[in-house]
Amino acid sequence: MLDKTAKLSITEFNFAHPALCLPNSFFTLSHGEPVLQIDLGDARGAIPLRQVAQMFTISPESGDGQLLGMIAQSLRFVRIIRNGDRIPSEIVDGTASWTIESRHRDLAFIKIGGSLLKAIAGARADATAALDESEEAKRRMREQAAEIAALVGVAAERKQEVVDRVEVLANELAFLEALREYFKPVFDIGRKLREMQKLARGDRELDHQLRRIQSLLKVPVEKYRAWFDEVEAGTGEAVAALKQFEGTVAMLRRHRDNLHFETLAWEDLPQRWKTLDPAKDEAMLEIGRLYRFLASRYLDTKVWFGG
Repeated sequence: MLDKTAKLSITEFNFAHPALCLPNSFFTLSHGEPVLQIDLGDARGAIPLRQVAQMFTISPESGDGQLLGMIAQSLRFVRIIRNGDRIPSEIVDGTASWTIESRHRDLAFIKIGGSLLKAIAGARADATAALDESEEAKRRMREQAAEIAALVGVAAERKQEVVDRVEVLANELAFLEALREYFKPVFDIGRKLREMQKLARGDRELDHQLRRIQSLLKVPVEKYRAWFDEVEAGTGEAVAALKQFEGTVAMLRRHRDNLHFETLAWEDLPQRWKTLDPAKDEAMLEIGRLYRFLASRYLDTKVWFGG
């Protein structure tokens, strides 16, 4: 594993070994395991990452060895890594390598700004916490930076530092808002499955299949809800979040990365269920697709399917 300084100085997967530079070779996940996909004459082979260094006599201390040490972690953020690809920024400097829309940043600024203004209102009777637009949130936070600094325990002359922290915090939270939007249809799947059960009364086989899906679905849904709950607990009181700034940012990035990794597996399933009408025939096709996805990831987990 590279130290922090080395991580910051290396930004691309520039391999030297010829086998890692072939045009059709790349690293990816196969059944959850990092592998090197490579041409073997008329066929393709998948070499487990853990065997690549030994197979090609690559020293762990060499440049290629250090890059190989970053592959598994990097595949949490991208599906494929080829020679010459950029190392995900999550590894280089902790920032997200994917983009979000402006509305997610607007929502995050309103949440953080509203919380700060509520805290100020507790100390100053004429303050108000009402915010409707992110630009208003930014303006009022700048105007009241000295008061925010006082609440956080920072000297007034360092108020710009506090404003900068607020912007960083809101930007980090914005990625979680984007992920919350992505997973919202997943949290609603259970309701649609129950609607299907009502429509399929008398069909015991379908009812049993729907119950199995509901049981499997509990595993990821409960995990995701717990992560989002921790985000809410860590940012709901913005003053406390700013006082523990580094820890808060680390927590947000940890859940951002975990949740984004999950999106690589879910792909377009949430969007398909967002628009799905449980009464339409196409719902049966989506039930099968959803079950295959959940079973491939969670069937080994001990779940109770019911009677």
